[in-house]
Amino acid sequence: MADEAGASDDGRRKERRLVLIVEDEPNNRAILKTLVEDFLEVRAVVADDGQQALQAVERERPDVILLDLMMPVMDGLTLARQLKGDQATATIPIVALTALARTQDERLAMEAGCDAFIAKPFDLEDVERVIRRYLDTAAP
Repeated sequence: MADEAGASDDGRRKERRLVLIVEDEPNNRAILKTLVEDFLEVRAVVADDGQQALQAVERERPDVILLDLMMPVMDGLTLARQLKGDQATATIPIVALTALARTQDERLAMEAGCDAFIAKPFDLEDVERVIRRYLDTAAP
């Protein structure tokens, strides 16, 4: 349980943990935000497209990025390439969440720099497990 300053029972500071959700579909965005904030108990920031996500990454420096691949303005593959190509953001884990579920789509996502791939419709337990894995390995 976190106290008002954000320290958990084990002494770690949870308010420093942040997941950036990049998703243009409002229902998916709401579900993922609830998962991150209510079940994982970390802060979530949302972006509707890749351009907003770039701005959020500059401002916030997330620990993990949940990234839809099909979005307006800037698609997820382009965003992943930009983030992985920048030394300042290259180590941020990117989890692709997409309706593009063919083998070649997963390969393209991984080649663009995504660290994990989850097909939509996604299972919330799978998403939670992947996020926890990356949060557990992120520097506090």
